Amino acid sequence: MQPCLYDITEILYHAPPMILIDRIEAYDDTTVMSSVEITETSPFMAEGEVPAYISIEYMAQSIAAYSGIKARNAGGEVKIGYLVSTRSMTLGCPAFHPGDRLSVTVHLVYDETPMAVFDCAITRNEKLVAEARLNVYQP
Repeated sequence: MQPCLYDITEILYHAPPMILIDRIEAYDDTTVMSSVEITETSPFMAEGEVPAYISIEYMAQSIAAYSGIKARNAGGEVKIGYLVSTRSMTLGCPAFHPGDRLSVTVHLVYDETPMAVFDCAITRNEKLVAEARLNVYQP
């Protein structure tokens, strides 16, 4: 794994305020590790918490960052991608709260461009709080 030298805005097709992940901690040829700091102003904060189902977007944006890093490293442009489906999504808590620091790991398990499949996991304090397999498409 190596550190990411790009700002998150340089590798995601999204624009604020819809950029939900804060930074890429490390990456390699098949994996990206990102982080999310839950604050009182986090998108989707309602009644003092972010619903855990927002995890799917943290995972999807981490996959988008993986694609963006690959594109930038190859001298290309960041392209739009789509979440096609998910299988076996499991949530280990109902919500996230201000002060929570989430670690998101996405790992490429199948690449048949333009389709790909990633195994994804989110931990909080080293405890698994969400996992899923996401199918994505990038035209």
